[in-house]
Amino acid sequence: MLRGGVLRARWMQLAAWLMLATSACAPEACSDRAEQDTAAWVKALTAEPGDRADSAETLLVARGHAAILYLETGLYDAEPAGRARIARVLGRIGDRAARPVLEYLRQNDSDPVVRESAASALISLPLHREPASSP
Repeated sequence: MLRGGVLRARWMQLAAWLMLATSACAPEACSDRAEQDTAAWVKALTAEPGDRADSAETLLVARGHAAILYLETGLYDAEPAGRARIARVLGRIGDRAARPVLEYLRQNDSDPVVRESAASALISLPLHREPASSP
């Protein structure tokens, strides 16, 4: 009976580890406060240009990969100038996960400035995952 209990506990540990390892974001990025901050930064980025938008851009770039989904969501409400800023931030983040969003903007956005911003941002993204270094 003890062996079955130990085996079950090991399976539970493995299941918990797998759920943690496959979660969509790191614990820091999953906190409610981090989510609220990131959403607020996107809103500031897509509002009128100025110091607040510039600060939001810096903070979103620092947030990195965790900000990409929020930036994509921000595209839906943004005016062309805001969409162009989002494209620029996605390029500055430099994560290849932003490539589909930028490709879509480059090919389909109704505004030529947004299309150009997306094309410029795509240049800064890696094409492929970097190979792991050998030990």
